[in-house]
Amino acid sequence: MTGVLKQDIIESLRPLPYAREVQAWLIDFLSAATSKKKPPSDYIRDLSRPSGIFVDASDINKAVETIKNIYARTGYIPPWEMEDELILAYKPELPAAAMKVARQFSASERVRDPLTNYYQKPQVPLVMGLSALYTQSTELPVSVVEIDFSNMRGTNEHNEQILRTAYPDMDERDVREKAMALTDEYAFLVAGSIMKSVEDRINKNRLPSVTLMPIRTGGDEVRLVAVNMSQAEALKILPAIHDDIEATTAALGLHDHPHAKRPTDNFSNGFGAAGTVFPLACDGQFDDALARADKAISLNKIDLGRARAESTTFAALKPENFDLKTLYKDQKAALAYLQKLEEVITAQKIALNTHTMPLDDLPSIERIVHQANLDHIPDKAETQTLIFESFRERLSSRGVQLSADHEKILRIKVLKFPQDDPSSGALIGRDFPAMAGVAAQVSRDINEKTGNNTPLWTLGISFHNLAGLNETLGHGHSNLVLRYQAQDIVRESLHKIGLSQKNFQLAHMGNGDFHAVIQPTIIDDPDTVHTITADDMQKLSQEIDRRMEVLNNTPVASFLQRYQVQGPANLPETFAELENPRDERCPGLRASVSIRPYIIDTQLNTHNERRGGAIMRFITEHLAETASVNKQRWAQTVTHNSAPEPELPFARPL
Repeated sequence: MTGVLKQDIIESLRPLPYAREVQAWLIDFLSAATSKKKPPSDYIRDLSRPSGIFVDASDINKAVETIKNIYARTGYIPPWEMEDELILAYKPELPAAAMKVARQFSASERVRDPLTNYYQKPQVPLVMGLSALYTQSTELPVSVVEIDFSNMRGTNEHNEQILRTAYPDMDERDVREKAMALTDEYAFLVAGSIMKSVEDRINKNRLPSVTLMPIRTGGDEVRLVAVNMSQAEALKILPAIHDDIEATTAALGLHDHPHAKRPTDNFSNGFGAAGTVFPLACDGQFDDALARADKAISLNKIDLGRARAESTTFAALKPENFDLKTLYKDQKAALAYLQKLEEVITAQKIALNTHTMPLDDLPSIERIVHQANLDHIPDKAETQTLIFESFRERLSSRGVQLSADHEKILRIKVLKFPQDDPSSGALIGRDFPAMAGVAAQVSRDINEKTGNNTPLWTLGISFHNLAGLNETLGHGHSNLVLRYQAQDIVRESLHKIGLSQKNFQLAHMGNGDFHAVIQPTIIDDPDTVHTITADDMQKLSQEIDRRMEVLNNTPVASFLQRYQVQGPANLPETFAELENPRDERCPGLRASVSIRPYIIDTQLNTHNERRGGAIMRFITEHLAETASVNKQRWAQTVTHNSAPEPELPFARPL
């Protein structure tokens, strides 16, 4: 099995949340800051054994003490600032101009998620791990406000109905896009109301030492890490958070539409969010704390739904003359609602006064790859080599020359792109558009060299029942399954049909969704070229199906034992018996697969570069379409003793 990490976690880090990721970050840093090498994870297990060659436990513990001293001097600082402080602690003579350029090149890690304006998922491990280290070393409290959005799918369907009524001639594709765009707007406003609610209470209660680290942790999950805030203080704020969420969604007319999966449950109506609070403890029990938080949020959603259905507290905030049945049937009413909705959204955005940090104007990665004249999609290492050369050129233009030691330590600061998703081992979804653009550029360059005109292949795969995995195994152990799906199912299936790592890019887009772009024309040597065909893609789809069947038939306990972990009591015998809390008719693990050649939409692709966003959109649309068809079919035909029909690689011919 690939993807198994064999290094032990040293004792001083073991109690931290995301201890393995924090240790890996420190090892990377120390191998750059010292003359020691990074210990290979495939055969060195005992880091406590002193080594003059590899980074060992004593080196890591020294860095941990340095971090604690920095916290004592500066108070809490975010992980990227802590990285700066560590670099200067180990290399105090580093030129200030070089650090400034390095920060520009690492700006992507500080860019906010567009859906929520919170920090993005790659920041989760270090924010949580270092915050726990902060509370351990300073004995100052850190509270976690965990929040889940609810009924985004039902809200999409609600938007679609209103848009179809308002614009009966609108193309169905445009209806879906505009509906999802509206739901994204709602999520942005709700996330903003949460932050504003907490910030207002911090100011009102005069808590200037509190630092908020908002993070989007999943598809519909966000988290506020409140440093220097006690659990008691955070619990006092939680009702205000819920009230502000309800006020925000009421003004948008989002309290009444049915839940996509529980349409007859009035307590589940509408769109909103619910949260809970727990203290961040350095006790090795973070996964258990998250599991308890998930259950508390579920109960809070019920309470909030009941209050919404039975109380008129927020009814006065709804749009004037709001009636759902009329909106779904009356074009004039639907048009008036959408016009008013736009005004409310604009007003709420102004009230939130939200600012996003723009990216620095760095060279286009597509242009860098084009200039390199590659005949393959560069992997992470090669991409980072090209980026670092660009960094050197920028320093040189400013008259800055670095020693080999200084270059080595700045590599860890500069090379923040592309990054891997810690839960799956695939490319992080944030970086997929740029790398998809790279793949498209390489494909165009190869077509020019070979005279071909073959389009880029796209793969979208959605692994279903992640909720069942989380409830049964906990977030930490369910990530092992996610990693297996990414590595042993998708990646190995791509290898099985003859593709090397340099012929595709695979990314985790959140939840159970993965996207990949596949090089269509492969140059084996100057005289040998072969094309990836529809038959190859059919074999890929069949191989994914076969491996999914193997996983479903695998005993859950045996799977966990391979990773040297033990699951909770009362595990299902096999993954095929895993309950699905969101659809009891479809137990087990399932996958929807969409494989298509990328057809350029000239209306979307008006720029010669940076076309990766359009590719991501293309995959997202067709994968959602395939998943929707599959879920309807499964719900009608699947019983606990029947297997799903083989997936078709193409939803329908283009």
